[in-house]
Amino acid sequence: MNAFTGSARAITRLTLRLVPLTPVHIGDGTELRPDAYFIEEPKAAFRSDTAAAPPAVPATAILCRFDQSAAMRTMTASQRTAFASALDGGKLGDAAQVLRQAGQRHVVDRIAIAGASAFELRKAMNDPLARTGEVRPFVRSGGRPYIPGSSIKGAFRTALASHRLPRKVRPADGWTHEHAMREAFGLDPNDTATDPLRFLHVADAFLPEGATLIDKAEVVKRGGEPIAGGKGGIQMHYERTRARSDAQHDRTSFDVALMLGRGLGVDRVELFRITSRFHWIIWEKERELFFRHCFETVNAMDRLLKQIRLPSGGSAAERGLETATNYVLLRLGRFGHFESKSLDGVRRGHFPQARNPVDRVRQPNEWGSTRTVTRDANNNSIPFGWVIGWVVKEDRA
Repeated sequence: MNAFTGSARAITRLTLRLVPLTPVHIGDGTELRPDAYFIEEPKAAFRSDTAAAPPAVPATAILCRFDQSAAMRTMTASQRTAFASALDGGKLGDAAQVLRQAGQRHVVDRIAIAGASAFELRKAMNDPLARTGEVRPFVRSGGRPYIPGSSIKGAFRTALASHRLPRKVRPADGWTHEHAMREAFGLDPNDTATDPLRFLHVADAFLPEGATLIDKAEVVKRGGEPIAGGKGGIQMHYERTRARSDAQHDRTSFDVALMLGRGLGVDRVELFRITSRFHWIIWEKERELFFRHCFETVNAMDRLLKQIRLPSGGSAAERGLETATNYVLLRLGRFGHFESKSLDGVRRGHFPQARNPVDRVRQPNEWGSTRTVTRDANNNSIPFGWVIGWVVKEDRA
């Protein structure tokens, strides 16, 4: 990311290297159904440097998304006949299979699939009426998955607003989002020139090739227990980033350009400190509320911080994220839950399914009752969206 600091006209450009501690999913609102993709099965991998070939090493299955329109236009005569016959007979599974065969010549994306998702997606393709098999892809531009700069900027914005909100003031009718932003930043809702965040510019960040995979998401209650039917009952498959939680040796990272202007009211050091403190409080409380009985998850989250070796020396755990100034902790994307998207102390979540109407709006700062999680390399529940970053380049113009 790149930033402006110093005098009103001085600009400091920063490159921030971000490392996903846990998987991040940022969707584009679309869903892929089984008639829009096929699965390329893994081929056994053998070592060629030994006289006797060892047992096969399983590789990863690949989801191949294809252009449905192109596939239908270029069907062979026999495929057209089989496709029309299947539709006329109400055999939707057979029709989808013909479409997938034609789509093998028009693949637009190839995405690795984690084991749990691959198992369920195969079943969905073979029995489309019994299982949905829907996959929610990562947001893309020009065919490449990327982290929108607005998502990263939003994490900074929420942390700054939470820090600046006057705690001794409480409107008679309670805080609304608009009122809180106005008080925190001095905003005039009719004049965008009053928004200090216009001095914070964050570029989009494209992910490196192979940085995502399709994985299954689960919902757990406080304490880490799956909700009723959570194991296999609800299918949720998302394309998400690879992360350190997948394997200690995973080196997935991406660089972001950020520019910070003096009009923001804080320099880069203060911005990082405020943002890390805001997210660190959420990290700790989420771990306590939702995983306190899952010792493996707690230990896994602790190990993630110890594994990150910072350029300035030491690990993230040793340096203390709550007072960080040379690196920053962020929560990005979907499943960050409303606590990381709202202001500490005044946030009020909505619980529309509550039977009692009074309980449908939570008390100020009351946390939700569930988390959406995935699994780490050791099959432990792990929350989505945690990212750590540090400056790798800085120059002032």
